[in-house]
Amino acid sequence: MEPSAKKSKMVKNPNFKNNKKKYFHTKRQVLQPGQRGFFATCNINEKACVRECYNLLNHYADLLYGPANPENEPERKKKDEEGAAGGEAGEDAGKPAGATISDDDDDLEAATAKLREKLVQRNVRFQNVDTNTTNCVFIRTHLEDPVALGKHIVNDIATTGKSMSRFVLRLVPIETVCRANMPDIISAAGVLFDKHFLKEPTSYGIIFNHRYNQQIKRDQIITQLAELVNSKNVGNTVSLKEAKKSIIVEVMRGWCLLSVIDNYLECKKFNLAELANPSEKKSSGEGDSKSDKSLAEAAGDAKSEEAKEELAKEDGKSQSDEEDKMASQTK
Repeated sequence: MEPSAKKSKMVKNPNFKNNKKKYFHTKRQVLQPGQRGFFATCNINEKACVRECYNLLNHYADLLYGPANPENEPERKKKDEEGAAGGEAGEDAGKPAGATISDDDDDLEAATAKLREKLVQRNVRFQNVDTNTTNCVFIRTHLEDPVALGKHIVNDIATTGKSMSRFVLRLVPIETVCRANMPDIISAAGVLFDKHFLKEPTSYGIIFNHRYNQQIKRDQIITQLAELVNSKNVGNTVSLKEAKKSIIVEVMRGWCLLSVIDNYLECKKFNLAELANPSEKKSSGEGDSKSDKSLAEAAGDAKSEEAKEELAKEDGKSQSDEEDKMASQTK
């Protein structure tokens, strides 16, 4: 333990604070072009949202693709090291001493290079990436098709009625990330549209959202993307309410997230809360309609009673008039 006096000096030192900030900034993951992943929105608690995203994605990814077992990796490394050591011992038996030393140096250099590559290209299935945007979370993934995993999550939540989340509002799979300028967006969208709109004609819609960015205009990007889709296949048609394929365009600061999702509108725009509780809205709607009917019936009953009272009054008046006439005639 460091003494309190030394610790207070370190805390008061401005260089110490600056170095601490630089250290934590270097540890953060940042959005990069070409990344794939999941875009999540939340209300307030971003840390809880990230935790729930990890739980959801890991749970369903283990069901679809099998569990990722980092526990078995040390055993495999030991076996590989033992096999490599046995092979090297057999090879070194028939070599002179000078040659073995140089070969050992080469092997060490090759081993260190492999370790560096493994550390740099460490295969993490899901990793949170800083977006610098409030209430917006991006989870990077190395899966080839994040849309398949997103559809599986949405379908399971819709069938079971359990969202397994409290802070995550929407969880949208993203197929590619690019810079937020029109040339980069059009080039990234062209590669993406070749996979979705080139073969068969279909109906499509464009859903555009922007945050902390006023350079990308809605009309401009929608018209250019629509022209690009029509250039892929002339039979593609625009449908805003019943689109079979939805083009998701999420612009955040200097980045643009692109994805093409089938039946996006039918899946409640991947809103987990609405998918889990569709019966509440139906029941509330039925209750409102029933209350309206009951109010109408009550109003109708009241009107009928008033009409009956008016008829009774008119009958009473007519009877009194007839009695007066009869009395005058008898006189």
